[in-house]
Amino acid sequence: MPEDMPLAPFPEGGAEDLPRGGAAPAETQGAGPPGAADTENAPRESAQAQAAEKDKSAPEKAQSAASVAGASGAAGAEQTPAGVAQGGAGVRAGKLIIEGVEISHPDKVIFTDPVVTKGDVARYYAAVATRMLPYVEKRILSIVRCPKGVSSACFYKKHPGTSSRGVVTVPVTGSDGETGEYFYIDSVAGLVSEAQMGTLEFHTWGSRVETLEQPDVMVFDLDPDEGMDLEQIRRGVLDLKGILDELSLKSYLKTSGGKGYHIVVPLRPSASWDAFSGFARRVAEVMEQKWPDRYTSNIRKARRAGRIFIDWVRNGRGATSVAPYSLRARPGARVSMPIAWEELHTVAPQGVDMAGALARLSAPDPWQGFFEQSQSLG
Repeated sequence: MPEDMPLAPFPEGGAEDLPRGGAAPAETQGAGPPGAADTENAPRESAQAQAAEKDKSAPEKAQSAASVAGASGAAGAEQTPAGVAQGGAGVRAGKLIIEGVEISHPDKVIFTDPVVTKGDVARYYAAVATRMLPYVEKRILSIVRCPKGVSSACFYKKHPGTSSRGVVTVPVTGSDGETGEYFYIDSVAGLVSEAQMGTLEFHTWGSRVETLEQPDVMVFDLDPDEGMDLEQIRRGVLDLKGILDELSLKSYLKTSGGKGYHIVVPLRPSASWDAFSGFARRVAEVMEQKWPDRYTSNIRKARRAGRIFIDWVRNGRGATSVAPYSLRARPGARVSMPIAWEELHTVAPQGVDMAGALARLSAPDPWQGFFEQSQSLG
């Protein structure tokens, strides 16, 4: 996908064939192109199925921008007194400084229902940083920016721009031998710097920069056909979890903030990208073979009629998936939120918004111990 590609305004709206988990054999390193299979990063999904919208598990109650700011006010933000702009431009809003990053135009409205400002977005990312950073820091990023808000054009970006606090540039060589510049963040300041530049969504590679050719996070996105009942999607989640359980692979659940759920598997960084991607594909194929009327492993829309696409494609080198705790660039300020397995039937895919995510920070972390799992592909 070309750099800085503009996006239109977002719409309203049998396992025995797989190797078991265990000690992973030594693998040769894969070398796919850095931008391959970036399906999540044309990162809009179609509108949420009506059934999900009517689900009893409505989004956790949205709050005003003021209450969002209050919930995250202890996150290192400093409000300085209002001043007068130079050149007779009139009164300038007070400065907002978070983690040493000055937020320009903090009162600019980014989401309208509920009202969420640019300052609120920056405060949000500072507030969730303790939980979010382990899944984001030192992973190559693709981001979605909406500098004028989600009702205006947004764009996708995967190459670095001007230097910013906490944002690090890294060269990555593709299979063709060409080297391109990519970027990652390494601190809370990096999250806030991206928010200052209008970033709403963070999408990450499945590997860290220090082990770039050995991925350690496998993601399956259950992407339903239009109009599918939410209970069908939830059954798909449990079917997939069951197969992973049979393979002795512990998995974690999060909302997509769109129309499906994501199942995430932490792994030791030992397999090559080819082995990693091939394993994910085989899991999806087993789902399709076992329940051909429910699931497909084929990315083509025409093959998806009345079924759920088990999206394994994001597990290739250069592909990305939306990060835990990331906002989604669509109406409602939804969040891709880690949830407990016990919450599957009470939290809809769009069931957590920014205010709900902040409220959840006071509860136990449902993904506690994620990176302590010592499991691999055998």
